[in-house]
This record gives sequence, C-alpha cells and structure tokens, in this order.
Amino acid sequence: MRLFIDGDGCPVIDECLWITQQRDIPVTLVCDTAHQYVIDGIEIIIVDQGHDHADFEILKRIRKGDLLVTQDTGLAALALGKGAVCLHPSGMEFDDGSILQLLNQRSDGIKIRKQTKRFGHIKKRSEADDERFIEALISCIERERK
Repeated sequence: MRLFIDGDGCPVIDECLWITQQRDIPVTLVCDTAHQYVIDGIEIIIVDQGHDHADFEILKRIRKGDLLVTQDTGLAALALGKGAVCLHPSGMEFDDGSILQLLNQRSDGIKIRKQTKRFGHIKKRSEADDERFIEALISCIERERK
C-alpha cells in the first residue's frame, strides 16, 4: 500500500504525513511546478504546469490497493477503475456507487459557472474538517490492511 497525494492545492498534506509516518506507509506527493514542496522521507514528483499533468502522473503510478487523496472527482473516477481507494480532503470516500453522481454534479457546476460567470466561495477549513478527514483516512488504511 502506498498513499498518493494530489498535491495541487491539497489542504491535508500534513495530516496525511502524520498518519502515514505512524503506520510506515510510503507516500508519493505529485504536484506541478506552481506548488513546490520539500518534505523529507517522501517521494515528491513535480510535473510541468498544465491541465491534468499531475493527474496523469498519478494514474501512471497508482495500483490496486493504493490510497489516493484528491479533490478531483475525475481523477478519483479513473483511480477507482484501477482498484485504488480514493478519499476527498473532506473525508468523503469516493466509491463506485457515488462517483457517477459526483461526476454529473461536477459537470452541472461547470455549465452553471460558464453561464453565470459567477464562482462560489470556498469555505475555510475548520478543525472539525481536519478531524473528519483523519478519521476517514485511518479507517481506509485499517480496512485495506485487513
């Protein structure tokens, strides 16, 4: 098992590292050149800036039984198809039962934003958000290790 982090704007990198270090799980953080990280003890892959470059790099490397933390529903759908477990930073686990609905919601949201030229406000993360994510990640790890 390896944990992949879609590092382009991921708000839970520190939480992921804290949990994986305790459980001796290798981590690969993938991001583009707009996000520079220097973190000892993990693999960091930096790709060129561009639409979905980091996503394609993750998809080349991820395998069945790996974990992925991403906010990208499209990437999660493709990783699920490869047998990975996918978790949103909110703590929601992407699964085969919900992914189609989430992809449709994403598509509808894009259409509405293009039509109205209005973009929503992203709510600031709370301590409760972080705790919910930590619980979900630990639960996924324990379930997959059985």
